Amino acid sequence: MDRNTVKPLTPEQAKARLHSVASNMGPAAFIRKNPRETVGMAFVAGMLAGKSSRANEALANTLVSLLLNTIR
Repeated sequence: MDRNTVKPLTPEQAKARLHSVASNMGPAAFIRKNPRETVGMAFVAGMLAGKSSRANEALANTLVSLLLNTIR
């Protein structure tokens, strides 16, 4: 049977692959790929934060804390 053998990567190739994968992860990559959706989500989060009810305030605080934790 023929097997697809994978040659080990050189350290330079491994670093390049790691760099390309790492640059496509995280919130910044999502924002670059989906700018309109990101603006929409920010708008909705702002509208929820602007409401005066306690439930919406708790939801807005949760959203802000989640966003601050993912950006770091």
